[in-house]
Amino acid sequence: MRIDPKVNRSKYDRELSRLQERRADLERRGVYLLGSSAYPLLDLLFVAHHPLRIWTTQLRQGNLFLGAPVLVAQDIEALAPSAFTARFDLSDYDLEPPSLVFLNPWTGTPLSFNTMFRALEYNVGRGPHEVLIADHPLTHMPFLCVRGIREYHSHPQHSGDEWLLYRPSMNLFSIILSVWRVCVDLPSLQCSITESGCQFTWAAEEKP
Repeated sequence: MRIDPKVNRSKYDRELSRLQERRADLERRGVYLLGSSAYPLLDLLFVAHHPLRIWTTQLRQGNLFLGAPVLVAQDIEALAPSAFTARFDLSDYDLEPPSLVFLNPWTGTPLSFNTMFRALEYNVGRGPHEVLIADHPLTHMPFLCVRGIREYHSHPQHSGDEWLLYRPSMNLFSIILSVWRVCVDLPSLQCSITESGCQFTWAAEEKP
């Protein structure tokens, strides 16, 4: 540990207190502070709220045949991406940003990239792009490529984008909202049904 443990514990308690004060704001977004949290770790459960959207081709409307196939969307409310646990490690916070790993909420084991949700960011001009990356060169685990996450700032490709540039304007609550936005709020799982079968994709909505 690079900073005094007492100082680190004080900062942890401050961030935990802030989350407890803002519990209603988190829970309104489907984010729940878990009792498994213990210094220096904070565990939060993220619950997806976008249902599976199925796209089918419609050739007729009632007794009327359409001149060209029309894509029709239907949301299946009973199906949605699985919930996940986000474990934030506040060791050396806030000299260092929090580290983040994604866990299975039932077993507490790290999630495999191949079975995970997808995190998407939307930028004007660039459009939607994935920010959940399969393998970090140091941890060899899936990581979220978002500012404010330790794995982002420790990645060799981000050596010029230092955490200290953002520390004055960020805290754990704001970082959690960034995680919620790219992991829960923007992405939605969609299924296109055609004559050749089903194709599943992740899409991101354009939101301000």
